[in-house]
Amino acid sequence: MPAVDLINRPSAGPVPAAYLGQLAREWEATMPAVLLRSRFLGLLDVLHDRADEVGHVRPRHGVDVVQDLARGACLRTEDAVRYLAAALAAGVVVRRSPDVLTLTPSAVPDWTAAVDHLTAPPTREDHP
Repeated sequence: MPAVDLINRPSAGPVPAAYLGQLAREWEATMPAVLLRSRFLGLLDVLHDRADEVGHVRPRHGVDVVQDLARGACLRTEDAVRYLAAALAAGVVVRRSPDVLTLTPSAVPDWTAAVDHLTAPPTREDHP
């Protein structure tokens, strides 16, 4: 079975294509090892996969957007929330509303912020 071609894989539109290009060609090479060893990269790929032609990621099938991302990335919802918060901290996705995320392919990611978010000890709000 051939390997998945992340660079030439078809996208839903120009924004997801630019996002995937950044992810495969530049961002992955600059990511710290702790992000590469986690499921963070998989969540970024699912964000690309779920985006429409202008880069908006909306809930599908009446499911919350985070639950949809968790299913797509084979993550527990709690882990999807953590990885999504790290992606928001890095600046590779922004939240437009409670149910809409937007890819930001032109962003210069702050991978340090993402790592800090993932490696910070859980707070009481994280685990009620």
